[in-house]
Amino acid sequence: MARKLITFLGTSKYDTCNYELNGVKANPTEYIQEAIIDLYNKRNTSIDEIHVLLTKEARENNWDGDNKLNKILMNYPKLNIHAHDISSCQDIDIIWQLFDTIINIMEKNDQIVFDITHSFRYQPMLALLSIHFARITKDVQVDGIYYGVYDSKVEVKDFPIIDLTSFVDLQDWITNVYAFIKTGRVESLTEWIQNREKAISREERKSTIDLKYVRQLAKNWQELASALQTNRSMDLSSTAEKAKESIEAIKNVMLRPAFTPLNELLLNVESEIKPIADEDPIYSGVAAIEWCFKHGLYQQSYTMADELMISAICLKHHMQINNREDRKWAAKILNTAIKESQRINGSHGEVEDEDRKIVDDLQDYPELLNILHTMKDNRNDINHAGWRNNPLSSKVLEEHFISMFETYKTQLLNYYGKR
Repeated sequence: MARKLITFLGTSKYDTCNYELNGVKANPTEYIQEAIIDLYNKRNTSIDEIHVLLTKEARENNWDGDNKLNKILMNYPKLNIHAHDISSCQDIDIIWQLFDTIINIMEKNDQIVFDITHSFRYQPMLALLSIHFARITKDVQVDGIYYGVYDSKVEVKDFPIIDLTSFVDLQDWITNVYAFIKTGRVESLTEWIQNREKAISREERKSTIDLKYVRQLAKNWQELASALQTNRSMDLSSTAEKAKESIEAIKNVMLRPAFTPLNELLLNVESEIKPIADEDPIYSGVAAIEWCFKHGLYQQSYTMADELMISAICLKHHMQINNREDRKWAAKILNTAIKESQRINGSHGEVEDEDRKIVDDLQDYPELLNILHTMKDNRNDINHAGWRNNPLSSKVLEEHFISMFETYKTQLLNYYGKR
């Protein structure tokens, strides 16, 4: 692991400048590369290696020779200096070669400082993409991405160095939010939010109000996602309500730039979470099932759909949905109704006389019973990992659920009858 400065060397003749970053001034120099090294030294953090990307013209004009960058860098004896020749041609093969060059510079767990001051045309974009790729594949850390302002026309050469590192955060937002929206997996997003919160707290040496609300939001999202992924039906309404409350709370807080993309994400997430927070467990359960299969959680969808019908029978007949014996009773009623609906001869199953009206009531929903019969069979197929005669393919299991859900939803709510 090493701290590496990767930089593009330009072709122009540069004047001596006074560069400044975060209120700290570098020693006067013609080269932004030396200014960055000096600024790191002034905060007692050394750069171990510098990797200079230079074209033939840049080598001739600014690298080789007295008072040129190569000689200047030799004044830093602990600095390992590497020059990488790149082409000035502009075609797709050259661009991919440059991408490979940058990627090969970065090694596992390196800390990267990237200077794009004298990058050209497509090179700044390529630099950001290369860093993002290396962060995922090599777990590199980004110390900073810098752009030194330079204007040869002004008389006073005092210039700021702009810190562009926040664009790395933006890439993280894009990656993690996409994963959350498409798959429902919230772990990487909440972990990233928590890490950013820790980093900000360290830098400022104190917590602030927006960090408190962001931390709570990440915690509540994680709890809701875990309840959905592990079929904790009894916890869905309460965890969704907490997540909804944390979204409402954060709307009234002024967020710092690192967290402002939350506002865009919340527009989509709130509409999905709100129905799951319904106080009625049947309506909450339907919303949870819909969320699960839309995010690819088909095992959870089948299980919830089966169990939700049992809950509906319990509630319709004033039984307790969290009582084991009551659920066993409702499951027996449902299984009897399903078996009877599947028999061509119409013979009745064995059931207590006082429960016959409940079974007959279910028989008024033959389409629902037929769907539940299929769902139960598919659920067993999944839970036994396909170890059965004539197992269904994963594609068919998914297609079955999608094709059945709207009818299941309509029929279930009609049977339940509340609202």
